[in-house]
Amino acid sequence: LRITLESIGDGVICTDTRRRVTRMNREAETLTGWSEDGARGRPLDEVFRIVNEETRRPAPDPVAKVLASGHIEGLANHTILISRKGDEKAIADSASPIRSPSGKVTGVVLVFRDQTAERKAEKVLQRERETLSAVLDGIDDVIYVSDPETHELLHVNDAFSRAWDSDAVGKKCHEVIQGRDAPCPFCSNNRIFG
Repeated sequence: LRITLESIGDGVICTDTRRRVTRMNREAETLTGWSEDGARGRPLDEVFRIVNEETRRPAPDPVAKVLASGHIEGLANHTILISRKGDEKAIADSASPIRSPSGKVTGVVLVFRDQTAERKAEKVLQRERETLSAVLDGIDDVIYVSDPETHELLHVNDAFSRAWDSDAVGKKCHEVIQGRDAPCPFCSNNRIFG
């Protein structure tokens, strides 16, 4: 069991039904800042301090949710783990019941990983999308982007929305623009990609 726990790239913390830490792997030690010996027997919320990234309020305890439901539970989006030293890491996790051979819940296993790099990349992409949309919406000409194979509208600017349909994204360009049931015989996609 110890070799298996140390081979997992995610943090793993096990608790009993009183929500006290019984075991943790090296990655969990790294992410929480607690040693397994120092954490053993402590309440989970002392070792695994999580807050909502935006509100900074305590995040719902996934272990308490598992103990109440008896089912696998996940963390809410935008959860931050605050380590013992005060370092913050964006995390994703799930918690599952530990069951005895008779099926009785005897504890919970919490598996979590650092998502800080992914969240930073998502924020950069979101800013870039917002910037591109603002630039396209600032142009008075109609601009749209459609999938070359499915003809589905992927993006339309404000000028397009005013001219045709403000809810056009996801619809077929030939339906919205030309009122046709099938791709237009004069469609430029064939010339561009052919």
